[in-house]
This record gives sequence, C-alpha cells and structure tokens, in this order.
Amino acid sequence: MVNCPPHARLKDAPRATLPFIFLSLLLVVLAACGGGNTSTTPSSSQKSNMAQQQVLNFPNVGINDLAVLDPAQGPDGNSAQAVNMIYSGLVKNDQNLKTVPDQATWQISGDQKVYTFKIKPNVAFSDGTPVTAQTYVYTWTRSLLQETASPIASFFMAPIQGADAVANNKTKILTGVKAVDDHTLQVTLTHPTPYFLSELSNSLFFPLNQKVIEQYGKQWTQHAAGSGLGTGPFMVKDWQHSKKMVLVPNPHYYGNKPKLTQVNMLFVVNPATALQTYLAGQYDFMWNIPAEQQVTVKDKPGFVRKPLLQSNLLFFDNTKEPFNKAAVRQAFAYATDKQTLVKDVFKDAVTVAQTIIPPGMPGYQPDYKGLPYDATKAKSLLQSAYPDLKKVPKITFSYPSSQVSANEAAVLQSMWQNALGIQVKLDPVELSAYNDRTSKHEVQFGFTQWGADFPDPYDWLTLNLTSNASNNNGQWSNAQFDQTVKKAEQTNDQNERIKLYNQAEQIAISDVGWLPIDHQTLAAIIPSWIHGLSMSGNGLYFGDWSDVYILQH
Repeated sequence: MVNCPPHARLKDAPRATLPFIFLSLLLVVLAACGGGNTSTTPSSSQKSNMAQQQVLNFPNVGINDLAVLDPAQGPDGNSAQAVNMIYSGLVKNDQNLKTVPDQATWQISGDQKVYTFKIKPNVAFSDGTPVTAQTYVYTWTRSLLQETASPIASFFMAPIQGADAVANNKTKILTGVKAVDDHTLQVTLTHPTPYFLSELSNSLFFPLNQKVIEQYGKQWTQHAAGSGLGTGPFMVKDWQHSKKMVLVPNPHYYGNKPKLTQVNMLFVVNPATALQTYLAGQYDFMWNIPAEQQVTVKDKPGFVRKPLLQSNLLFFDNTKEPFNKAAVRQAFAYATDKQTLVKDVFKDAVTVAQTIIPPGMPGYQPDYKGLPYDATKAKSLLQSAYPDLKKVPKITFSYPSSQVSANEAAVLQSMWQNALGIQVKLDPVELSAYNDRTSKHEVQFGFTQWGADFPDPYDWLTLNLTSNASNNNGQWSNAQFDQTVKKAEQTNDQNERIKLYNQAEQIAISDVGWLPIDHQTLAAIIPSWIHGLSMSGNGLYFGDWSDVYILQH
C-alpha cells in the first residue's frame, strides 16, 4: 500500500481479519465471466430519493496535495484515492477483496505460467483513444525502464518473463508480454505465481496513454486536467495544487456510468482540522479519524471502524551509527511499550503488533511474541554497544505529522528516553515532504505504514526488506533473510512457502529490520445519505462508483 509505499505507500493510507476471503484469493481462477453494462439508469425510486445536486465533497485527509499520479511511481495511500478514480485495469478487487474481471477475462495454461487476457473492445482513455493489447505492452515495459525509475515495478513484475532484462537495461523488449491481436494480451511467467492475478489489481498494471506521455514528457501528470490520462470512471477537470482536485465522469468509460456529476477532492493536512470541517458541514463524509478523536465521535450516526490490512512500523538507518549496530535497534524495540501505547494513546482502537504481517493475511503468526517490552533488557543492550551512553550519537525520530500525532510521538519519546537514558529529538514532517526524504534515505529513525497490495507475504517482506528493495527505507541488509525469501519464491508448495516466510519474518523482527508497533483500523463517519460508500480491509470502498450517489437529506 506505503507512506506507504509504495501502498504504501503510507500505502493506501488508510488501506484485519478476513482470512477466508484472502485464502480464496490464492486459488487459481481458470476462467472468468466479464462484460459490463456501459450505462446504468436509476430506478424511479432512486430518482425520487436522489438529491438534485450530485456533487460529492471528498476530503483527502493527511496531505496538502497529491504527490503521485503516475501509477509506476507507487502512489501513497492518499494519492491512490485519486489514482483509483482516474485509472483502471484488467482486473479489480470487489468489496471482499476478491479479484474479479474489469477490462478483461482470462484463461490460465495448465502449467500455470501463461495468462491469456481477452480485452473488451470498448475500452478507451478519457480522450477517446482506444486501449489495445499493445497499450499494455507499452505500459508494462515503460514501468520497468530505468528512465522511468519506478520504485516498485521490478519487484511487482519479477515473475514476468524478461522483466529482469528490461529492468537491468539489457533490452527494451519485455518478452513475456505480447499483443496477440488488438484485444488479446498474453503474459508468460517464469514460474507459477499464485498471487499474480491479485497483483494486477495494483495501479502499476493499469494502462497509460502513450500519446499524453509523449506529448508532455516527464511532466505529463502535471497536465492531468483535460487530458486522457486513464480509463477509470472519472477524469480530471481541474487541479488547484495544495487546495483541491475536481473530477468529473469519464465520457468514454466502458463500465457502469457514475451517477455523481462531480467529485471535489479537497486536500487537508491535519486530520483534526478535517474532522472539525466535516462537523461544520463542509464535507460529505469523514475518514482517517485519529484514534484520540474517535472517542468524541464514536456515537455519531454513521460512525464505523474497520480493521485494516495495515501495520505501523519503525525503521532505522542501518548504514550509520548508532543503528548500524543490531544491539541498538533491539534496544529500541525492547524499550517500546506497545501495550501502553495502544491503551493510552489509541484508546484500544488498534491492536498491538508483535508481527509485521497483520491478522487476516496468509502468513500471519498469532503466537509469535516478537521482542516484548523489557526496559532492563533494553538498557543492557544499548550499553553493550555504548558502555558510555554519552557517546551515543544524537538520535532524531522523524515522522509524518498527519499519521503520527504529537501525543503519540511524545509518548514514544518518553518511553525511549526513560528506558535507555538518552535523548531523542522529535522531527514532525508534512507527509509529501516526508515521503520524499525517506525515498532519498535521509531519515535516521522513522515511521512507516504498509498496507496489503495483494494477499501474500511477498508483498510485505520481499518488497520491503530484501537488501535491494527500493522500499527498504532503512537499507537493512541480512543475508539469511534474503536467502530465506528467495527460497520461498522458488517453492511451489504454498504451505512450504508460508513456513519459509514465517522464518524470514522472525529474522526481520529479531534483527529489527522493521519494528512493528500496531495493526491499524480505519475510522470514518459515513452519513446514511451517502449511498454506496463503505469500507474494506484496504480502506474506503467505492466499487466502480456507479452506485455512489447522494440521497435527499
């Protein structure tokens, strides 16, 4: 998902307990029925109950502007709110996070390595440019090219034949992706990959308009207004940076048409400010409500809280002192009283995370205790690395101010200082700027969120913690971990894969590649007069937007 991501991705910021659903996602789907209606007509009862004005005021809570509109760059959770309105792809996820057809149906070969997609003939970008199989060849190849500098493509596309060669600049031909004809796309994998279809629901795989990219070059997303960027249900009418984005229905959308005539996506950095603005009647719904504020609004009509497939975690710069020493990272882990944090700061709105992978995901280890709070052990570990605590280098904890409250940061700071006997400076940063700093490895000690892109441990561990992973913000490197996840990916037996990933996760936790803090929930207020908006394990769920509309109120 996060800062995700990338999902990250303070991956799909807000983006858990759905084990049966997720296991079903891992089943191989040999064929699927598709074909959507091109329009939907409201029934007479709907028409009579619908508000005359179908304009949705949608607060995008936690940012001052959208940071990423190029799907190849791994949109963070807030940017993904717009990306998933503007773009669409071969498949999509339903409310239960099951992978279903969108632009195409498919067949899978007996050896589970060749996927043949039949693309609907009426798919087009919002400027009317047709989408063909060659559009997908272009998009997927572009994402892997070094000049695109995608932080996620080489990992997400790793199973595709020839992806490694393109990513390493050996060729510009992605051999595993072929346009058999205008509406037939054939994808060949190097090995059976049970999560491949699920991966395709990520916006990285959504088709891009080559004409727009070639016209505007590297700044193409800055020309979003009026351009045919994507194939989703909406297109950008206006983008007032640091204020709002106005979206209107895509006239060429192949699916069921939205009933909304306009969506005003309003950017608001501070969640507390967003909540007050909602209560003042300026937004149509509210989401991403901070835990400490949920207490005051939990009895309001429309309040809902849902477990997310998302974990909050801390990372350390492993390339410099003091965090290049495992004992120091472990000291901070043992000095973190997660139970107190969850009870006193989050008011039990989240759950303690002893593991990186949250409940509801394949590979979740409910009985693994991780590194529990132990202040005495924490101090001892720190002194084993620095007998004279005055020689511990200065430590600064940086965090996105929209995702870590001042209270939470202060409580963490107090825990570390009291247990370890050292000073920790706090450094709150606006989310977009924070994501930029983490991508440049400029954060000494930081916070991140990760939410599920698809239901497999690969998405959590391989994508984030292998030595060469671009999402590895702390540049943690552990040869045993790398070997274990590599072995997992070379294993076809799913039970054996999960066992290996369990081992890898325990290595990452004990060596503190990541320090898990809590598994998240998402709280929202969705009034009864907002029809068709709900939540899933990945956060806000709008479906294909055709059933989202405003009732009279």
